[in-house]
Amino acid sequence: MKADISRRRFLATGVAMGAACGGLFSEGLSESRLAKKPRRRGVSLSGAEFGVRPDFSNRNLGQFGKDYTYNSEKTVAYFARQGVKHLRVPFRWERMQPSLGGELDATELGRLREFVGWARKHDCRVILDPHNYGRYALEIDGKAKDCVIDESVEGHVRVTRDHFADFWLRLSAVFADEPAVEAYGLVNEPHDMGSSDWKAISQAAVDAIRSRGDGKWIFVPGESWSNSDRFREINGPKAWVRDPLGRTGYEAHCYFDHDYSGRYEKSYDEELKRDPELEQRGAKRIGQFVEWCQTNKVRGLLGEFGVPPDPRWLQVLRNFLQALDRAGLLGCYWAAGEWWGRYPLSIQPEGADKGQPQLEVLVAERDGH
Repeated sequence: MKADISRRRFLATGVAMGAACGGLFSEGLSESRLAKKPRRRGVSLSGAEFGVRPDFSNRNLGQFGKDYTYNSEKTVAYFARQGVKHLRVPFRWERMQPSLGGELDATELGRLREFVGWARKHDCRVILDPHNYGRYALEIDGKAKDCVIDESVEGHVRVTRDHFADFWLRLSAVFADEPAVEAYGLVNEPHDMGSSDWKAISQAAVDAIRSRGDGKWIFVPGESWSNSDRFREINGPKAWVRDPLGRTGYEAHCYFDHDYSGRYEKSYDEELKRDPELEQRGAKRIGQFVEWCQTNKVRGLLGEFGVPPDPRWLQVLRNFLQALDRAGLLGCYWAAGEWWGRYPLSIQPEGADKGQPQLEVLVAERDGH
């Protein structure tokens, strides 16, 4: 269902720096190299994770075209023309695999494959993003229940790391040889995992993907909403995944409002009173994540960031992007998508390909321009 909603309200309802690899990331760049290097810019194309109401579950998935969408080829072509060719594609695990441990749903998988085909046609690359927060919405005794992976629910562990690994094994079997799929993002923003061990859960998923010879890049999100500013504090000092191919990186998210939520409920002036260095807030907030990646010699992805269209927030975004470029990280803006309506962070064009001001900053070719 189309809706004009804040990011966090939407989410709450359900929603290294080493050698270069296929254009996805590079080593940290010197100022002289940065001036010659095109920026790597991506965007999350929302829609397939929409329509998650309180009664959403693996038995109540909503209706395609009414509750959720995968967007159209026109949107893919638009962002390709703008030079935004990395497309992070959120979708729901429950729709893709309605029965835990069962086959992927052929119809839902077909929609995703069609989207990936459009990306290939327009020379874009896709990052697959099960938008599930370390959970699976399961129908139990006729009622929808968000079940944290490996956490006991009503006396039973309903969703296990083996289920999660099985899902990725099946999805990998479909996309391992698809050149337009550049990377897998294991899951969006795991948080409040209780006694569950996210590090062990993510290792199981990586093991499953590698077990069948899939060599694609895998990006593992940090716990607690993947907060970049507290990445080391939350996730510990060391990278945890053992990957025989050495092609696992880590994902963090960064919003610039005072509570990190992306709601931007306070005005810029109110935020500035709290923080006189507000213009540099975004650049500072990725510092810990960048340092963590460099120390651990792993790749990093800034999977989400975004601002309202106020020119002053745009300067915060500009400073953030310059810091991202200096670190050599790809960033995927949140968000675009044909159903966002008046959502203030959206960079979806408004008719006749009229671009949003945030997009102009995102695609600028040189620092300061």
